[in-house]
Amino acid sequence: MPLPHLVPNPGDHVVFLVLRRMRAPLIVMIVITSISVLGMVLIPGVDEQGHPYHMSFFEAFYFVSFMTTTIGFGEIPHAFTPEQRFWVTLCIYPTVVGWLYAFGSILNLMQDPAFKRTLFHAAFARHVRNLSEPFCLVCGYGATGHLLVHRMAKEYRQCVVIDIDQEVINELVMEDLNLYVPSLGADAAETEHLIKAGLRHPMCRAVAAITNDDQANQKIAMTARLLHPDIAVIARAEYPETERNMRAFGVHHVVNPFATFAEDIAEAMTMPAHFRFRTRLMEGNDPESLAERLAGLADRPWVLCGFGRLGQTIHARLSEIGVRFSVVDAHPEINPLPDGAIIGRGIEEGHLREAGIERAGGIIAATDDDMDNLSIIMAARRLNPDIFTIVRQVQRANGALFEAAAPDMVMQCNHLVARNAHSWIATPLLHDFADGIERLSERTVERLMKRIAAKTAAETFETWQVRLDDGDMPAVATMLREGKELRMGHLLRDPWHPDEPLPHIVLLAELDGREWVLPGPSLPLQPNMNLLFCGRQSVGWMAARLQPDALAYGVANACGDWAVAGVSDAH
Repeated sequence: MPLPHLVPNPGDHVVFLVLRRMRAPLIVMIVITSISVLGMVLIPGVDEQGHPYHMSFFEAFYFVSFMTTTIGFGEIPHAFTPEQRFWVTLCIYPTVVGWLYAFGSILNLMQDPAFKRTLFHAAFARHVRNLSEPFCLVCGYGATGHLLVHRMAKEYRQCVVIDIDQEVINELVMEDLNLYVPSLGADAAETEHLIKAGLRHPMCRAVAAITNDDQANQKIAMTARLLHPDIAVIARAEYPETERNMRAFGVHHVVNPFATFAEDIAEAMTMPAHFRFRTRLMEGNDPESLAERLAGLADRPWVLCGFGRLGQTIHARLSEIGVRFSVVDAHPEINPLPDGAIIGRGIEEGHLREAGIERAGGIIAATDDDMDNLSIIMAARRLNPDIFTIVRQVQRANGALFEAAAPDMVMQCNHLVARNAHSWIATPLLHDFADGIERLSERTVERLMKRIAAKTAAETFETWQVRLDDGDMPAVATMLREGKELRMGHLLRDPWHPDEPLPHIVLLAELDGREWVLPGPSLPLQPNMNLLFCGRQSVGWMAARLQPDALAYGVANACGDWAVAGVSDAH
């Protein structure tokens, strides 16, 4: 049953606006037409036999109608008398003028920006109201929203977009996506606009507050928690106080891109295998060489240029694992600098030498200016060609410049937020799994990565999540309803060739809050169990999902040897 809406039907606004803007033209037309019709009815005419004849109201209205529009079908139903023709002559001019006035008013109304906006909002609200599949409400279509929506559309996941910039919305309408994405140009921080965009729609599954304004994101997240508490809320927060406020209010997932990036560097230095595995699960690529280089630089000194929010976050996190920094910053009056910091922009070779660039293992250009950051790493390379370079990219439009500069690692807030938001929407179990494997050793994670690499090529690798119900796994759900016993191993073998393993593994199983990390093949399957897989979705996997006959054949002919299909039955 749909949740109640707090705003009127947008169609009512269209009717109201039309009636208000067309009131005077309609009154003029009604008055002129009524007088003309009344005169034609009252003035007598004669038929072909010379008998007196009075028009009916319908005949008079019919004649006045085509006379007003200048069509001119002639004198009907009989030839007019001089009196009737005199009356017609008097009526022609005011009726034509009145018609032109009304028609001109309609054209002006159709070109009025307010009317166009009202029509668009009505069509948007109607489309959202008629959505019959789960969707995510994306608030903000800047660089982050662009990345997120394109990833979602590539997977045929429905989104609804709202952004305060109408130009951005116009660009979205022109983009070639796999599905139609309803979009609204409005302030997402306004409750009325969120509701119009489908916040209280029963098919809304998640809200992503990813604008570039922390206060707007906070209001959106809190509004979503209050008006639709059952859905997932993902919010971007670049300031620690905003992040704390959101978490205190119960926002499910808060993405701080600065803290996320700092954690990525720390994990790559201390647990390179975990970093590689998590990156491959979330992004599909394996940064093996990057992790190996960073792991060998944890004991070397580093130069940090820029001590703003990103610089401070990186400095605090990496200092916890023993990394030593020389800080360079040009604005000590804005950002309190640590002891021994050097005052400068970092683009001057003298300041870099003073910071010890020749002995440093790496440099981090973390200012909020792309040109300064590129200048910093180029100057650093001239003084130390082997230095590891990490650079912050602020503007997506400068991507070609950063690609040409070829730094070892690029920090893009938009990319980090979109990556995390997408994983929380598409594969929420992935974050639970990431927490679970932290207990595993580096060697165990390396063995797991080799096992995955043996099953599927990097080009076809993906991570996906399913639920054992009629929507995601109809074949499995049908057999479970019939009382058939199914185990995890049945989903790891080709149902048409039960002796052949499928090119994927199961990472996590979850049911009613209980989790199995890397479950073995003997784990019984239960209705509504959530499963997280990685590898490649093959034809055999699709048959096990969708074809009860294929799955039944695979179950009946299973060899029973599950040892090669699971790592452990760890919980």
